[in-house]
Amino acid sequence: MSYLLVDATSVLVVGESETATERVRSAAPAADIVTVPSVGDALDTLDSQDQIGCVVVLEDPDRQPVEAYQEIRSDYETVPILVFAPESACDVPALASHWDLEYLPTSVDDGTVRGVVDDALARHQDRRREAAESSLFTTLLEDGDVMIYAKDTQGKYLYRADIEGNADPESVIGKTDVEIARTELRERAKEAYRDDMRVVETGEAIYQKVVDHEYGDHEDRVRTTKIPWRDQNGEILGLIGISENITEEKTYERRLKQQANRVDQFIQRVAHDIRTPLQVAYGSLDRARAGEKAGIEKAEEMIEQVESTVTDLHRLSTDVDTSTLSGSSIRSIYLEVLTTDLATLFEATWASIRTGEAELIVDLPEETVIAAETETIRPLVENLLNNAIDRGAPDVTVRVGTVEPRGFYVANDGPTLDEDDRGEASHSETDGTGICLDTVAETVDRLNGEVTVEGDEEGVRFRISDIPVITDADRSFRPTEPISIDENRDIGPVSIPGSAEYDDETDRWTVVGNGTNIWSDTHEFHHVYGAGNTPVRIEARIESLDGCDEFSKAGVTIRSGTDERAPFGYVGTTDAHGSEVIWRLAEDGFTDSRQFEELPDTVSWYRIDYADSIMTCYLSAAGDQWYPVDQRPIELGDDVTVGLLVCSHDSKRTSEAVFTDVRACKLDAE
Repeated sequence: MSYLLVDATSVLVVGESETATERVRSAAPAADIVTVPSVGDALDTLDSQDQIGCVVVLEDPDRQPVEAYQEIRSDYETVPILVFAPESACDVPALASHWDLEYLPTSVDDGTVRGVVDDALARHQDRRREAAESSLFTTLLEDGDVMIYAKDTQGKYLYRADIEGNADPESVIGKTDVEIARTELRERAKEAYRDDMRVVETGEAIYQKVVDHEYGDHEDRVRTTKIPWRDQNGEILGLIGISENITEEKTYERRLKQQANRVDQFIQRVAHDIRTPLQVAYGSLDRARAGEKAGIEKAEEMIEQVESTVTDLHRLSTDVDTSTLSGSSIRSIYLEVLTTDLATLFEATWASIRTGEAELIVDLPEETVIAAETETIRPLVENLLNNAIDRGAPDVTVRVGTVEPRGFYVANDGPTLDEDDRGEASHSETDGTGICLDTVAETVDRLNGEVTVEGDEEGVRFRISDIPVITDADRSFRPTEPISIDENRDIGPVSIPGSAEYDDETDRWTVVGNGTNIWSDTHEFHHVYGAGNTPVRIEARIESLDGCDEFSKAGVTIRSGTDERAPFGYVGTTDAHGSEVIWRLAEDGFTDSRQFEELPDTVSWYRIDYADSIMTCYLSAAGDQWYPVDQRPIELGDDVTVGLLVCSHDSKRTSEAVFTDVRACKLDAE
């Protein structure tokens, strides 16, 4: 039983004077009197009995009472100690010089003894409770991994939890949020300070307040509770708060909803695989009737594509319970869902709307894809094409091409725009110009991109940028000289050292890693690597990941070096959120990530190619057919490191991943 559940109401009397013992017993009848003959026995009793609330030291002919006090106090710092002995047996000045030692001469009356003993018992009870509460608070601050803090009436920090990735608590003591905030967080800090003042001035708590904040490409969400901190008289001393970053929690909730729609998306994908070629076929037949020979050829090609899809579905329906083929086929189809061929989508959408004499020119590099589901992108494409037709003349020409960084444009030679209609696309309804950008803006926002509208004498151009468009994924490279992966080390200030072991007989790497995260300015993981000269490739199959957190991660990476802040690209798996890409494009950049939330066991192979300062990340179900899912321009220099990494996403635990078929090599363009 905890000592906090036992009332400290017993008095420990140390000494052999029966007369003095009876005086104490009669003076404090409500207390339980425990007697021992010596200091050694007293120490044993204090060690075994939690109910002792004070110690009374009696006269000892062989030693001064102050010596007994010192021996007891060396082991028990908080228990009150009283000396009850004749003045002739004590060095009274020596007794008076010690903290928390009260001297009672035997000449005092019983009422005085009772008062002093009762005060000592009450003081010890309060002191023990306060010490426990202080210890609890200190434990929460130092080890709780929760942002708890206390501030004074001016909003200045008095205490703050020591959380990894945050400023040292000592560096913020005596300062307000505004004084310690970075420039990009200053407005949020001002709002937090206003909340502090409201709590201390009104005495009203703020519960579960959620604040969203964006800076750069990053967005986070924090939930905060602040309550008045009062003394025993009810006077406000400041506030106590707890703040929790719930960005991942909210993101996880959103992704769970997305996961609930995966079956519908799979069905939609199958429908799309049939509907899209049929739409193109219908449009081609119309052109064939108008005398275009190429229209017949295109229609036949699309009908063959429909036939192929139906054949695949038939094989799935007859094989679903008996063969691994069905599982791999489903995974293959689902991987196709992760990307959309832009040219095909534009052409199919164009064929499905009434275009009249209008003409579509698609000037995209061959095999240009966007790493997003077709049903996510289709409304954007439909909106842009319909808008171009509505704004233009009957014979309007619509062009589609690529833009930097990572995007595409849709332009038409229709009427130009007024100055007020150019710039960022934020219109919510048509305003006489024919522009309606709700769907466009919403879709681009979901992809964390940007849409702008440009106009000149030649027409109007919608520019969609900073989205996962991949224009150069199918460059032909020939693997040449292998790169030896033979080094491993921890990157960043991990709490638990990682390790890596290679089994030559099974061609398996077993990698154990610690680390808080790989995100923002935090880079903590175990890295297994080799050095090479660009262009290079790294690929591997992740056989298993024994994660300790939903965002524990393992994958392949190409970096400019082993420095913690080195630029890099990464693709791999997480414990509960599917595949993930992570980028840091410069040493002073911001490390950001994207999870794909695909169905479990969809992907087990991962690959990165880096050539001509372009890095492309790929996923594969079986290592034979690769799907590009992200591509970025990134300057790493000629000398790079290629290899594996594991991050536990938990500073107190490690995660273990098993990699097979790890291949790193230099590349030559074919």
